[in-house]
Amino acid sequence: MNKKNSNKENLNIVQDFVDIVNNNDLSELEYEAEHFKIKIKNNLNNSPSPEKTIVKTPKANISENNIKIEEKPEKFNNKHPGAVNSPMVGTAYSSPEPGKETFIKLNSSVSIGDTLLIIEAMKVMNSITAHKSGKIVHIGFEDGQPIEFNQLLVVIE
Repeated sequence: MNKKNSNKENLNIVQDFVDIVNNNDLSELEYEAEHFKIKIKNNLNNSPSPEKTIVKTPKANISENNIKIEEKPEKFNNKHPGAVNSPMVGTAYSSPEPGKETFIKLNSSVSIGDTLLIIEAMKVMNSITAHKSGKIVHIGFEDGQPIEFNQLLVVIE
């Protein structure tokens, strides 16, 4: 493909994204591919001018020698005897509805069958309950966070 067709295709993609933002009343849309990143912000609510900000930046080449990763040893993992792992992919919620008190808190006590959290999957709310009595020593999710299958959610000791 020649450069002129490639640029036109990129402009069409950007225009499609702008249309998605406008048609769905979104405030922001971000897209990242192998060699570029596009971020579109709808500033209608924040400023009097209806401009869109489009940013295209090349990805930085960073060698592994320049990266220092501080690894913290995880105290808990999903193989822990008191681990409560996610039985499904979904969104985790720590309370029965927004603004209400959370089901559990760190260092709180729970009994078998107590609700620990709710996972929303395909518009169905699934209660996740305690499999044993004990004290909550680890909470591995935040309210409204997307979670994966078998992800460590809670540890009861």
